[in-house]
Amino acid sequence: MLAVSLAFTTLAPNVVHSATTEKKSKKPQVLVLGDSVFSMLLVADEALDELNEIIPVIYRGQPCQKLLTQGCIPEVKLSALQQFRNARGQFTDAVVVATGYNENRPDALKNSLREFRREAKKQKVRLIWATYRVAGNVKGKATQFNSELRRAQKKDDSLLLFDWNRLSGKRPSWFSGDKVHLSRGGTVNLARQLGKFLRRSLTTTESTTTPG
Repeated sequence: MLAVSLAFTTLAPNVVHSATTEKKSKKPQVLVLGDSVFSMLLVADEALDELNEIIPVIYRGQPCQKLLTQGCIPEVKLSALQQFRNARGQFTDAVVVATGYNENRPDALKNSLREFRREAKKQKVRLIWATYRVAGNVKGKATQFNSELRRAQKKDDSLLLFDWNRLSGKRPSWFSGDKVHLSRGGTVNLARQLGKFLRRSLTTTESTTTPG
């Protein structure tokens, strides 16, 4: 992951904090956090535009981002959790966590789930986690993390899973040579799939919580 992250940073050094194509007329509903796997959203403007057409979002991601600690290169100072904390009040409904490919501790996801749940409760937003693509050099890690996510969801049905591994499993054309990082066309498909999922999931949440 490090080599690809370094390459991405070289290609897009000025797009690490937030998307510049956010809708201005309406407060974003969703915060999306990601590392280099989802950060093509900051390069493929057409993908982020399409996502915002479906549901307004802000994207706060960086290549080499980690969940609870500073990134795997010195330039990445903020963890995904700190990005989440810093964005408090800037969005209304949910946070999507699509970070974790750079973790190297076996307990990283377990600890992260606990901290993100706590912060989501403080901010009164829904916690959504993207499953990890089981491919390339992250197969073992992704398989372990996805199992942990499934177990966590069984214990806490307020945790929603955006099943990126299932959606992308038979779509090799969406990815670069390492089978994990997205191509430009694949990023557009990610935006469509994520947008549809968020619109459906958050609409369902609103309908079940609004007094009749």
